[in-house]
Amino acid sequence: MDLWRILLIGAVVAGVVLLLLPGPEEVPGLVGGVVVEEGTYVVERAGQNPIEETFSLWVADGVYRVESALRVGTQKVEAILILDREWNPLYYAEKGQAPVSVRIAAGRPRVTSGSGLFRREVTLVGFPPYVFLGVETVGPWFAAHRYLQAQAHAVEVTAVLSGKRTAISLIGSAPEPVGLVVGERTLPAEVYHVRVGDGDVWLYGQGELLLGGSLPGDGWTFYLKEMLPDGLQIAP
Repeated sequence: MDLWRILLIGAVVAGVVLLLLPGPEEVPGLVGGVVVEEGTYVVERAGQNPIEETFSLWVADGVYRVESALRVGTQKVEAILILDREWNPLYYAEKGQAPVSVRIAAGRPRVTSGSGLFRREVTLVGFPPYVFLGVETVGPWFAAHRYLQAQAHAVEVTAVLSGKRTAISLIGSAPEPVGLVVGERTLPAEVYHVRVGDGDVWLYGQGELLLGGSLPGDGWTFYLKEMLPDGLQIAP
């Protein structure tokens, strides 16, 4: 086959592929807005060095946007989460070596991983309300706590695990009073017991503010550095 025919066929194939690829996401609140909250969480996991994750909460176009960023070794992970005014997730995107995003389409969560010709999409079976949980970021737990705090009673929702491209049940308890040690004093707070699949997570907050959390079975703990400089310590 002549060289020009090969080039022509290649150009046609490339054009068809580009036409078939989905365009950019149309999501409200992805840019702009006003920052209403920000801080730094320290994330600890047994046997590993602590890492820090910065976050900021924005109000834009009638929605909330949670931006978070952390570095694991030489890898930087950035995430963005869009929620409505009732803290229901609309869109989640995580950037890193393995980009992934989640959005609600026709009432079902649709997970997209990879990019370009390696882009994959899967629609999960689930029923609202939803929470989106990222692979490593605290940002989604920030929003999950805000949702539980707004409900103020035991709830069951569908948790979308973006990295595993699956959906499981998340059951959150009503808040109970607890004290957190800060230096020589005790900080009054609330604790939520959250059951995610077969795992137990404990979220500690004060009003709308997420102070920290732990997953004892995995040795995973995080805390808000500005409020708990000495770490997450439960008062006796």
